[in-house]
Parts: sequence; structure tokens; C-alpha cells
Amino acid sequence: MRRLLGKPRKIPRGPYALVGDGFYFKFKRMDWVMYVLALKPVRSRRAFFLDPVLLEGKEGYARWRIAIGRVPQNIKKQVRAFVSDGFRGSKLIAREHSWIHQRCHFHLLMALIRRRGRRSYRLKSSGIRSRLLRVVRILLATRDGAVLSRQKRLARRLLAHPLCPPWIRMQTVEFLRTLDDFRSYLNHPELHLPATTNALESAGRLIRKATSTARTPESALLRATAFLRLKRTIACNGANVSTELPE
Repeated sequence: MRRLLGKPRKIPRGPYALVGDGFYFKFKRMDWVMYVLALKPVRSRRAFFLDPVLLEGKEGYARWRIAIGRVPQNIKKQVRAFVSDGFRGSKLIAREHSWIHQRCHFHLLMALIRRRGRRSYRLKSSGIRSRLLRVVRILLATRDGAVLSRQKRLARRLLAHPLCPPWIRMQTVEFLRTLDDFRSYLNHPELHLPATTNALESAGRLIRKATSTARTPESALLRATAFLRLKRTIACNGANVSTELPE
């Protein structure tokens, strides 16, 4: 593994979208997060892995800055956009580097379809929840400005309904406030941005298998780095509008 890590990586020329995701580990009851980053060239349907970064503590802005700070400067200069799951501080990181920010549709929709509360309340509120989900899907995908304005007005009316579930209201208010971040793939079609971090979610599952017998942070990082060096790339297409995301 160490010989493998000594070999130089071959990454095609940019410009790139930088796709990032964090994966939790525990060692001696302490939280660690592995920050996995991949570069998707604008003209490619594959993303190229950078070496992962493993840091003690919970995922957050300060540690993401450290992880991104380890991206080689010559590569960082070619990054045009940052694709994230919307972790706290992701927008600020994109702004600090003058990158376009694309937030993950999948994480948003999964947050909206969570079931909470008493069954009787869920049944009463299901109509509002279903209508809001349809509106959110349209807002994620429409290219029509008139439709966009009309659906935003409808979303606000539904949010004001007394049966609107609190968690749906909270998530949708935040969504409307940061709507442009979810629509960057439409506003910048020349970059062919992915609208989800699903490629890295898939890579994360493989990393967990590759590191399943690691007992120390050093061992986990060595194995994950070697695994990603061998794998090298993962399929990562430009956005295919959100109709394929979960109901």
C-alpha cells in the first residue's frame, strides 16, 4: 500500500466541479470523519478521487476547510463549483473560493420524506406534505421562470397551512431561502454539474468495506487512500432532473 501511495496520480485537466462528502468513523469511542473529495472535469462523466482526509471530531466548517486546504493549489485553481450535501458552512466555503455551490437534491428530498409525529397527525397532514413535495420537485427541475415564481408562491401558501408538519416547514423554508444553490446545475449548464453527491455516497459504502478491519485511524486512512488510488474514478454524470429521486 505504501508503494502504491508513492506513485503520482494522473488527473485530467480542468475545469472541475469538486464533489465532497464526509463519512463518520469511531475509534476508541471518539468520532472521526473521513472527508472524501473527487474532481469531475466538465467534459467527463467520471469523477477522479483525491486522497481522503481523516480528522478527529464531528463534521463541520473548520474541518472541511482543513480537508479542502489539502487539495493541491494547481488543481484548486481549476475548480469552478463545489457540490455538497449542504453541511453547515458549505455555502461559506464555496464563497471563500469564488466557487458556484450546488447542493444535493437527494439529501433534501430524503429529509422531506422522513416520517415523524403521531400516526393520526401524519394522516391529516399527508395531503399538505405530498403537495409540498411535488412543489419542491418542480422548483428543483423547472427551467420556466413563470412556473418557478408560481410554485414559490404556492409553497409559501402551503407552509402557512395549520396542518403543515413542522419538520417539513423547517426544511422547506430553508430550501426556499437557498433555492439558487439547488438550481446551480440549471443556472450554469456549461459546467454539467451533478445535482447529487450520490457518486460519493456509493464510494463511501465501498470505503467502509475496505476499512472494515482497521482498528486505528492511521490504518483506516492508509487503507482508504490505497483503495481510492486503485479505484481512481467513479461514474458521475451531469444532472438528470430530480424526477428519479425518491418519492
